[in-house]
Parts: sequence; C-alpha cells; structure tokens
Amino acid sequence: MSSETEDTRTRIMQAAINCAEQSSVGGFSLEEVGYAAGVSRTTIYRYFPGGRPQLVQETATWEIARFWARLAEAVEQLPTLEDQLVAGLVIGRKLMQKSQILENMLDSEMLELVAAVQPSEPLVHGVIRDFMRDLLIKEQSAGRLRSEMTPDLGADYLMRMTVSWMASPTGLDLSDEEATHQVIRSQFLAGVLIDGSG
Repeated sequence: MSSETEDTRTRIMQAAINCAEQSSVGGFSLEEVGYAAGVSRTTIYRYFPGGRPQLVQETATWEIARFWARLAEAVEQLPTLEDQLVAGLVIGRKLMQKSQILENMLDSEMLELVAAVQPSEPLVHGVIRDFMRDLLIKEQSAGRLRSEMTPDLGADYLMRMTVSWMASPTGLDLSDEEATHQVIRSQFLAGVLIDGSG
C-alpha cells in the first residue's frame, strides 16, 4: 500500500472519528465523512468498498489499536509491573472517556459499533496478551513469577482483568492511587507473582 493511499485511508478514518465525536457513531453519513476528509463519496467507496459498515469496523479497530499503542507507550518506562498496571488502568480509563468511539463500545445499545468490532476482538486481545506476556517473561527471569504460572497463562489472565476493569472500574475510584494499587496487588497479581506485586 503506497504512502499516499495510506494517508488517504487515515484521513478518512480520522474524519469518521471526528464525525462520530460530533454526532454519534450511529449518526454520521458517508457524505459528512467525505466532506470532513476532503474526499468524495466515491473515494470513500474506493477505500472502503463495503461502505459504511466497513468504514465503521475499520475505523473502530484503528482507534482501538491507537488506544493500546498510546497506553503501552505511556507505561513502558515505569519500574514495576504493578506500577505499569495501575497507570494502565488510570490512563486507559481517561483515554476511553475522551473518545466517543471507545466510550460507545461500553454501551450495549450501540449494537452497530459492538458488532463492528467483534471480528477484530481476537486480534486486539492477542496484541494485549503479547504485551503482557513480554512483561511476565521479565518477571519470570527475575524469579518473581509463581512456579505454577506461565507467562502465557498470566498474560491471558491479566489481559482479561485489564479489559474488564478498564471498561467498568466497579466502584473503584481510579484517582485514589493507594486503593488502585491495592486492587492491582490483590486481584491482578496475587495469583501471578510470588509476592503479589512486581
């Protein structure tokens, strides 16, 4: 795919995000996206031959990928796994609240968006799992991983916990740093690391 082609695709998807932010995911038309991107409806169909459903799916997947990339970059320099998970929950929740698309994914009534991202869920979860596994391999090398735990098992568990808690913090005030650390130690890491922290 040429750089110009990729730039046009990105511009169209960014325009779709902007339109979703202004109206709603269900409320924007291809004409509005085309106007915002500076392209014709025909051009949108050239890049997204499946029309609006394909545009919504690929844009949502793109936004999710950008979300996790920003999150990984934000936490990668923190000294411990516990610190990384705490910061991931706090920063992740803030990023979700700023994004109409990500917030709408938590709304069961947004059936179009929920259906659109389902095909990419295994891919997204795989990326998160890979990131978690790399972190746990470091913990294993340092002798902190429980003997009955493997990086693969731990990564799958931490991925599910992170996605679940980020979507719904279940009464936890993420601005309370000590309480968030306690949840990470007791519910995320207790069964993964030897001392429940890292």
